[in-house]
Amino acid sequence: MLAARSVAVDILAPDICPFYTARVIRGAKVGPSPKWLVDRLRTVGVASVNNVVDVTNYVMLEAGQPLHAFDLARIRGGRIVVRRAVAGEPFQAINHKTYELSERMCVIADAERPVALAGVMGGADTEITAATTDILLESAQFAPLPVRAAARGLVLASGSSYRFERGPDPAMVEWASRRAAALILDLAGGTLETGFVEAGRLACAPALIPLDPARVAEVLGIDVPPQRQRAILTGLGFVADPQAPDRWLAPTWRRDAWREIDLVEEIARIEGYDRVPENVAVAARPVEWSSRERTIRAAGEVMVAAGFCEAMTRSVVAAPLEETASPWGAAEPLTISPPLVRGADRLRRTLLPSLLEARAGNVAVGTADADLFEIARGYLARPAAAEPAPSPAEEPLLLGCVAGGGFARGKGLAEAVLARLGVTNRAAADSVGYRPIDLDLFAPGRGAEIVLTRPGADSRRVGVVGEAAPGQLRRYGLDGPLVLVELRLDWLSFAVDHAVKLARPSDFPAVDRDLNLVVATQVPWGRVEATIRAAAGRLLDDCRLVQVWEDAERLGEGKKSFLVALRLRSDSGTLSGEEATRTTDAIVAACTRELGAELRR
Repeated sequence: MLAARSVAVDILAPDICPFYTARVIRGAKVGPSPKWLVDRLRTVGVASVNNVVDVTNYVMLEAGQPLHAFDLARIRGGRIVVRRAVAGEPFQAINHKTYELSERMCVIADAERPVALAGVMGGADTEITAATTDILLESAQFAPLPVRAAARGLVLASGSSYRFERGPDPAMVEWASRRAAALILDLAGGTLETGFVEAGRLACAPALIPLDPARVAEVLGIDVPPQRQRAILTGLGFVADPQAPDRWLAPTWRRDAWREIDLVEEIARIEGYDRVPENVAVAARPVEWSSRERTIRAAGEVMVAAGFCEAMTRSVVAAPLEETASPWGAAEPLTISPPLVRGADRLRRTLLPSLLEARAGNVAVGTADADLFEIARGYLARPAAAEPAPSPAEEPLLLGCVAGGGFARGKGLAEAVLARLGVTNRAAADSVGYRPIDLDLFAPGRGAEIVLTRPGADSRRVGVVGEAAPGQLRRYGLDGPLVLVELRLDWLSFAVDHAVKLARPSDFPAVDRDLNLVVATQVPWGRVEATIRAAAGRLLDDCRLVQVWEDAERLGEGKKSFLVALRLRSDSGTLSGEEATRTTDAIVAACTRELGAELRR
C-alpha cells in the first residue's frame, strides 16, 4: 500500500496474529479530549488520558475491537514485526513496569525491541505523549488462547486482553481502524497518509448452519411458519445460503451460533417464550454415543461390577506426584504458570500416583479396602519432531485403578476390561500379550506391559499391570499388597461394538480336558495362552490357568509347570471323544513346536 513508505509490517507468528493492519497520521496535536468524549468514557469507568488514546478506547468500546496507537517517531527502523518473544526478553509496559517474557508470548516489535505485548498492552517506549505528532494506528486480529496465556502469565489484564480472549468480531478489524482514524483527525487534526499497511490474511469463516423448518415445531411445540422463521433469522443478521435455502450463514459477530439448535433458540427468543407451551410433549431423537463415550461406559461398567468406586482426582498435581516415571513416555511433565492450584503446577502423565494418594486418604479416615478407579485424560508433551498440532500436548484417555491384591487380580481386571471392549485373543485379527516391564511404580519382577498386536501395524503398549513397589507403599503410608492397572482407552476404542450383538449359547454339551505343560521358566503364560487359542480354533470355549508349579527336583532346573483347564464345545453338534482328543493333541503339538513345551503326565 502507499503508506508502506512510512512503515513496513512483517508477521512471523501467523498462528497468533493472522492479520495486522496499520494507518499513519502525521501532524496530529495531542491534548485533552473534548467534554463529550471524557463524559462518555467516564460513564463506563474509563479515565481520560488524551484525545488520541481516548479515541482508541472509545472505538474499542463502540465496536468491540481493541486498537493501539504508537508514537511513530519512536518506532525504530521503520518496521513493525509481529513475532514470538525471546525467552527472558524484557518488556516495559505503559504502566511503567518491566516484565520478563517467554517464548510462548507474542510481541509487536520494531527493528530492535518489543514495543507492545500482542493483544494485551502497549509499551512505554512508544506511548502517545504530548510531544507526539506522528501516529501509527494499529488494528489487528490475535488468537484468543495466546493472549489469555500472556495476560494470565504476567498478571497483566487489560481491556484489550479481555476482548481478545473472547474473540472480537473479525469484520470490525478494518472498520474500527477507519473509525478511529476519522475521530483522531477530527479531534487532534493532522493528515492521514494515503492507503494503509496490512499483512497476513483476515481469519473470518462464519459458520454454515443447517436448519430444517420442521425441527422448530418439533423442539418448541408451536408452529412457526417458515416465512416467519426466515424473517426472524434475517432480522438477526443471518443470511440464507443461495445454494441451499435450509442452510444459514451466521453473522461474523455471532460466534456463539454454530448448531441447528442455536437457530431454534433464536427463533424462540424473538417469537416469545410465553408462546411455548409447558405441557406439550417434545419429540425425542435417539442420540448415538461416540466411540469415546461407548468406551468409557463399557470400561466403567466392568470396574463398578468388580466392586470398585469411581474416583475423581485433579489433573494438575504437585511435583512429588510426578517424580514417578509414566508408562507412556519419558518426556518431562508440562507445567502451568502461574499454578491453577497452590502448590500444583504440573499436568499429570499417569493416573496411578493420584489414585494411590486417594487410597491413602481413604485409609486415613478408616476405609482400609477402598478399591478405586478413574477414567480421565493424561497429558504428554508432544515430541519436538512431531507434525504441527493444534496443542503442544497429547491427551490420552486413561483408565487407572488401584486395589488390594496381587498380580493375578490386576491381570484379571485388565482382561475383563479388554474383553468388555472387544479386545480378546479369541479374535483372529488381534492378539494381546504380556511382557515383563521395569517401572518405578512396580515391585521388581512383578510388573508387565500389555501389548496389542494388530495385522499390518506395529505392536504397541496399551496398558500396564503390576504390584505396587515397596517404596511406593511407604511413600503413601499404605500396606500391601496392592495392584495397579492402567490402560490406554483411546487406543482400544476401535474394538468397541457400534451395536449390541446377541449370540445364542451353544445347545450342545462341553468337553473338559486338563493339560499339564512343562515350559522354561522365562516363558510367560500370555504366550502359552495365545498358542493354545490359535491351535484350538473355534472349538475352544474357555482356557483357564489353574496352577503354576516349580520344582527343580521333579521338573528340572529352569522349568515350571502350567496346569491348564480347557473347555471345548461345538456350535453344530456334540463333540465326540475323538474330536476332543484331536484338538488337545493339536494344542500340545503347537506348544511343543513353538514354546518347547512338554506334556507332563
